[in-house]
Amino acid sequence: MLEPTYIPRLRHCTLLAGEENEPITMIVGKSYFQISTITGGRDRFLKVKSLFDGRNTIKEIADKTAVPIEDISEIVSGFKDIGILRSEIPIEMIKTYEFIAKVTDSCDMWQKQIGFHRLFSLLDNESCRKEVFIGWLLETYHYVKSASKHIAVAISNCKNEEWRELLVSYFTEEYDHSGLYLESLIKMGLAKEDVINAHPIIGTMSLINMLCEIGRQSSLSYIACTSLFEAKKNDFESAKKKFLEISKIYGFDLDVVNPIIEHMRMDVAAGHTSLLSEALSEYNVIDAKEAHYAVNCVHDLKHAFDQFHDQIIQYYSDVSNYVPRLKVDYFSL
Repeated sequence: MLEPTYIPRLRHCTLLAGEENEPITMIVGKSYFQISTITGGRDRFLKVKSLFDGRNTIKEIADKTAVPIEDISEIVSGFKDIGILRSEIPIEMIKTYEFIAKVTDSCDMWQKQIGFHRLFSLLDNESCRKEVFIGWLLETYHYVKSASKHIAVAISNCKNEEWRELLVSYFTEEYDHSGLYLESLIKMGLAKEDVINAHPIIGTMSLINMLCEIGRQSSLSYIACTSLFEAKKNDFESAKKKFLEISKIYGFDLDVVNPIIEHMRMDVAAGHTSLLSEALSEYNVIDAKEAHYAVNCVHDLKHAFDQFHDQIIQYYSDVSNYVPRLKVDYFSL
């Protein structure tokens, strides 16, 4: 039994929960664990889990949750045995290959979590109006169009010459992909000028501004973030299939959405998810503080995508809102 003064802290994980009586799936990197609740209920277990934050001892967790200390110790021991508790040692440098592997695995996990957002289940089940589907593509158009903006910010603040050249090549390849989204939106019946002049919702602006700020603050962090938001070759066919299915639900055939699929194909062909490996190919180790900062930026960006999708549901589900969204100028007051 672990000492009551032991302070547990979980590695970052994603929880997928179905019905109350179904096991909870805990995802840590590439590892999946199923957790069944035997006694106490799911909410009680999740409360216990929320205190595995490195700020509470086993005794304090037991006191705060009214769960016997023996049970808390058993849970902590089980988590420790399967390797999902943090193993933290003072370190100044981190091996590059380990950093790349952990970021890549975590981005795989976070991309899956983004894909589980309720926006996509709502669309897949035709549980929201057509304007939500169109709004998703409109806001994605704004996001794709912003690539030249946030990549340019990253270039202008990059002090590493090799990385700057890598980002310049990236800028050249990503400069004007938004035209493909514009083409599909026009085929959906929207006026070209209305799309071009549309005002992004706040979730989209927040996402774009976060990318700009990351590029401004840390070149390593920005390059690491590309591992999260660039398309992966292995996911292309399944993503294409699901996108076509949803498009058909809302009355749009292949001819209408094909330009967007072409954008997805171009992203995959460019291989931009390998930017981090390219940038660090000549480095054996990297500064631990920079690595920690980069990981936190990627994690924050993941949540920015969640907010982006939340806001799409919120804005485009409201039948009183303008589609595309209009700017509010002085004469609107």
